[in-house]
Amino acid sequence: MATMHPKCLVSQDGKIANPIGRVTLQLLPLRAHIDQHALRFILRFFSSETSQNNEAKEDEAQGTITENSTEEKTSKSQNDLQTFFEMFFVKPCKLKVNYRPVGVDSTALREGSYAELLNLFSLEDMSLLLKPVEMQDLLGWGAVISEILRRWIEDICSTQLHKFLSGATPFHPISNLGGGVADLVLMPVRHYKKDRSLSRGLRKGTTSFAGTVAVEALNTTSRLTKSVAKTLSKASPNKRTLSLPTRPEKVPHTVGDTAQHAFESLSRGIKTSTYMIVVVPRREYKRKGATGAVKSVVRGIPVALLAPISGASEALSYTLVGVRNQMRPDIRKEEEARHSGLRNRFR
Repeated sequence: MATMHPKCLVSQDGKIANPIGRVTLQLLPLRAHIDQHALRFILRFFSSETSQNNEAKEDEAQGTITENSTEEKTSKSQNDLQTFFEMFFVKPCKLKVNYRPVGVDSTALREGSYAELLNLFSLEDMSLLLKPVEMQDLLGWGAVISEILRRWIEDICSTQLHKFLSGATPFHPISNLGGGVADLVLMPVRHYKKDRSLSRGLRKGTTSFAGTVAVEALNTTSRLTKSVAKTLSKASPNKRTLSLPTRPEKVPHTVGDTAQHAFESLSRGIKTSTYMIVVVPRREYKRKGATGAVKSVVRGIPVALLAPISGASEALSYTLVGVRNQMRPDIRKEEEARHSGLRNRFR
C-alpha cells in the first residue's frame, strides 16, 4: 500500500519540469524465491541506472554540457521525465526467502568479496526483518530502489548475518530443531509465569517439539530418497531403460494423492528389472543362442538391481511429501504458490 503526493511544475515559458513527489510505502509481508542469475541482473540493472544519474548530475555541476546536448536533454526530458523525490519513506517489512545459487565466483572471492560464500549453499525459509528506510532528494525510481536495496543489505549484513547460516540447506533442519527445543523449554516457563499452570505449558511445548521433529524427519528423508533415486537412475549404464516417471505438477494434499505416482514408480522399477533379466536374454537367445543370452544377463544385472531400488526410493520420497503436506498445510500452500503462481490462490 503506497501513498504519493506528486507536484507537477510548469515554468513560465510553458516547459514541464521534473515532477516532485513525497512517498510513504508500506509493504505486506513478502515471500521471495530468488535465483542467483535473477539477483545479479537486478543488482546490475539498478546500479547502472544509478551511475548514469550520478554522471548526469556531475556534468551539470561542472558546466560541461554544451547547448546542443542541453536542447537534446530538454526534449528528451519532456517526453520521459523522472520524478524527483523530496522524501521517500519505507516502513519496516518482513521477508521470507528461498535462494538457489548457481555457482561461486572464485575470482571475486579471491579479490575479497566474501559475499560469494553465501552461494555455497541454498537458503530455505530464511526470515528477515527489513528495517524502515527514509531517503531524501533522489531522482528517479531506479535511484530509489537502488538506495533501498543498499541500505537493507547493509543492515542485514550487520545485524542478521547469522540467519544466512541457519537458513543454509545443511543447517536448516538443525536450526528448526533448535526452535522446537526452545519451545519445549520456554513454553512451560511462559505458561507458569502467566497462570501458574506448568502441565499445560509442558503439553504445548512437547506437542510443538514433536511436530517439528516429525516434519524435519519427513523433509530430510524425502530429499535423501529423492537424491538416491536420481543418483541410481543416472548411474545406470543404459539410462533409457532406467527412467523414473515425472512427478505430477499438482502438489499432493494428502497421502492418498501420492498413491498413483508411488505405484507407477514401483511398477516401473519392477518392469525394468524383469525386462533386463527375462525379456532381453530370451530375445538374445533366439538371435545368438546361449552365448548371447548369458552376455545380455551380465549386462542387465546392474540395471536389474538398481531399477527396483530407484523406483522404491522415488515412491517413498513422494509419499513422505504427501504425509508432510497433510501435517503442515501451510508448507503445501507455499509450494503451490511456487509451482503454479499466485493467480491460482485468488481464484
